[in-house]
Amino acid sequence: MRLRAFLKALKYSRRSDLPDCIDILLAEAPALDEKDLFVILTYLDKGPTALNNKVMHETLLRLVPERTEQIMGWLTQPYFDMGKAEGKAEGEAKGEAKILTRFLERRFGTLPGPLRQRIFAADVGSIEAWVERAFDAPDLQSIFESN
Repeated sequence: MRLRAFLKALKYSRRSDLPDCIDILLAEAPALDEKDLFVILTYLDKGPTALNNKVMHETLLRLVPERTEQIMGWLTQPYFDMGKAEGKAEGEAKGEAKILTRFLERRFGTLPGPLRQRIFAADVGSIEAWVERAFDAPDLQSIFESN
């Protein structure tokens, strides 16, 4: 069961129709332990095909409703935490923060927790400045030192 679940993650993670295949990919979710499911969800989140938090939330709610709250914490901004009052600027900042963190992780490896928190707490202007510096920066420190 575990092997099948991991192989499906490998198979579907690069497909452009990943959001449409999410039910097939996560069919074994109810039988997996929390750690294995977390690994698969993290792998999918880091993959080249973006997964909408709403799609992931709805899928997990349908497949493993008793564990949804536990495993949704891996998402940067879970769908169920997004209130209608969230402004457009905040939503834009969260989107840009997610893109910046993915770019930095591909370039420099795993980001320290405090740095990740700083990025997601920042406004759009700061994130855009960091993105500009990130293209040519020799290390993480040089991206964030003047802000």
